[in-house]
Amino acid sequence: MKSYGYRAVFIRGYNPSGMGSFDLNCVNNVRNANQAGLGTEVFMTPQPRSTKRGSQQFLELYQGLKSANMQVNTIWLQVTSPINWDTNRQQNINFLNEIITTANSYGVRIGFYTNAYDWNQILGTATVDNAMLWYWNVYGGGVSGETAPNFDDFRQFAKFTRPVAKQFGQVEYLCGVTVNRDVYAVNGPSQSPISSAVDPKGKIVIGSFGDKKLTGLVKSL
Repeated sequence: MKSYGYRAVFIRGYNPSGMGSFDLNCVNNVRNANQAGLGTEVFMTPQPRSTKRGSQQFLELYQGLKSANMQVNTIWLQVTSPINWDTNRQQNINFLNEIITTANSYGVRIGFYTNAYDWNQILGTATVDNAMLWYWNVYGGGVSGETAPNFDDFRQFAKFTRPVAKQFGQVEYLCGVTVNRDVYAVNGPSQSPISSAVDPKGKIVIGSFGDKKLTGLVKSL
């Protein structure tokens, strides 16, 4: 993929099937990406209807990565597909805040993969301060469903003022695999997904986009 101009990949680290579990494909996918010279970002697709609390789900993901000798800096929390969430928005807020609180206790930054529609359907008018945003906007699957690979279509919501990344294409085929396509902003060396792909101890670094840390929890208005 690097030969096609890609510099980083987003890899699912948590599988929402059933009650939710660490995605067993994640470790090999991260290692393969790293060996190919690509930066790695991991996203968590939680299971809000699980009997497992949000904190437990995050720990399963975190411990799965740490046990594979990976340095976890950032996890992107997927807040999409409203049908998969509770109809009680406050319960959804509480669930996410458990994940955020647990991540903070381990020094892990949380970013959000969502858009204005999904956020409103799942969390209503809730807001979050100083959060990193990876949003999606497509017309449909495949190349014909792509939007422009830039941030011109972004509109502020829930106190998200500037996106870090945008998913502009979904369900496309590249190098024999099905992928989604993203564009990201690089404002300095700290945001290069390549510069810190491996730390001084030889651990693969998960999460090199941005350096913003949440200053609070998701708040309902």
